Amino acid sequence: MLKKSDSLILGAFTGPFILTTTVVVFVLLINTITAHLDDLMGKGLSWIVFAKLIAFFAMNLLPLALPLAVLLASLITFGNLGEHNELTALKSSGVSLLRVLRPIFLFSLFLAVFSFFFNDKVVPWANLKVFSLLWDIKQKAPTFNVKEGVFYGGLPNYSIRINKKMGENGEFLKGVMIYNHSTQQGNTDLIVADSGRMYMIKNDKYLVLELYKGKSYHDQSVGNVMAGNTASNERFVTNKFEKTQIVFSLDAFDMKKTDESLFSGHRYMHDVQRLWKDLDSIRTSANRYQKEGLQAMKGSYHYHLRIGQDTLLKRDTSTIKPTFQVKQIETPNPKQVATKALQQATNVQAVLKSRKDQHQFYLRSLREHYIELNKKFVFAYACITMFLIGAPLGAIIKKGGLGLPVLVAIIFFVAWHVLTITGEKWAKEGVLPVEIGMWFPNATLMLIGLYFLRQAKNDSRLFESDFYYVMRDRFLEKWSKKKVQEAITKPTITKPTNQEI
Repeated sequence: MLKKSDSLILGAFTGPFILTTTVVVFVLLINTITAHLDDLMGKGLSWIVFAKLIAFFAMNLLPLALPLAVLLASLITFGNLGEHNELTALKSSGVSLLRVLRPIFLFSLFLAVFSFFFNDKVVPWANLKVFSLLWDIKQKAPTFNVKEGVFYGGLPNYSIRINKKMGENGEFLKGVMIYNHSTQQGNTDLIVADSGRMYMIKNDKYLVLELYKGKSYHDQSVGNVMAGNTASNERFVTNKFEKTQIVFSLDAFDMKKTDESLFSGHRYMHDVQRLWKDLDSIRTSANRYQKEGLQAMKGSYHYHLRIGQDTLLKRDTSTIKPTFQVKQIETPNPKQVATKALQQATNVQAVLKSRKDQHQFYLRSLREHYIELNKKFVFAYACITMFLIGAPLGAIIKKGGLGLPVLVAIIFFVAWHVLTITGEKWAKEGVLPVEIGMWFPNATLMLIGLYFLRQAKNDSRLFESDFYYVMRDRFLEKWSKKKVQEAITKPTITKPTNQEI
């Protein structure tokens, strides 16, 4: 019977888990794509590039989506079991709540292990792919799009203005003006045409402009002056044409492939083993830099780091040979001494600041790598934390579906996510140790989950209004009894009357 109930519970959990995982990844993916929307718009990217971006981003977001999916699926599953009195039937047959939770707990444990290895092996590879692809997209020029009445400078060494575009695809032009800046001498070459036609050739690798009834102008004065021929009277060369063609290469609009090894040094692309090596390397460099700091600064202090006078007196005076050389002592100029001292102090201050900044850089880099190492474990353990919140809470709420469980899941996940981001920020800035900053959210929600588990074992009605009415009545009853007891035990003092006096 227990094996059958385990399979039924797992079956009830698997469907909501797959659905919620897909929905959560989709929502997080939309948020991530929106953040990079400015880099993607107007680039004429193919659907293959978008498919790669979506796939790599989805891999990157999966470890973050799994805890929320576990929380939401647990709430829905055990909410449905409680709503249909199936949990009550299992308990009445002698099966404890912990035994009912065991199959989903083992499944969550498996998800935690899967999340860790996925975050350790797949996510760094996906990060390498997506960041290199994003860099290539950012470097890609926008698609060729000439607007009416505006100079377009997207083509290298050319500036084009078209007064009016006609035709179904805008291939027929009216009033064309082209500046050629290939000589790097300013606006010395100009082509003006009454009309024209624009089209692509060679698989859209080249743009052809056919111009009709126009003139070309060339200013030779700049070239003559640069050549030293200042006596030349020839300034402009003008040519008329009935038809001419200009071919532009569109290589600048192609997306270039960047070597991925240029991005492989970032901590986001490293697994646990590589991060440990990075930590050892950074720690060794920081310690060596700190030890070498004093030796490097000794030359800047000519007095305080010298041997003291007491040390000289303790030496064996028999080894000191008297010298009879007499040197003439020159009296230094106080102003020169002050200027030199100020300059030396300024140099020492600049060196100290530079070394301090470099040491802070080592410490920050050390914390960032340690944070990235902890995140692989934190996201994996969050699957267990969210299960300990979702399953008992669903048994207490006893509401299935996508109404109240979704609201409760979002509240707890947002709380965990905000605490994680805050802890990571404080750990990166050195406000908190990395271990506390990264594990505090999981520890806090773990305690809350254990509290919900205790309440679920005791069949608590934590989310029913009657529960709080009873608690209120009990509190008021105790308060009234306390007031009556104080009134009985409190001594009364009566004032004597005039007759008694």
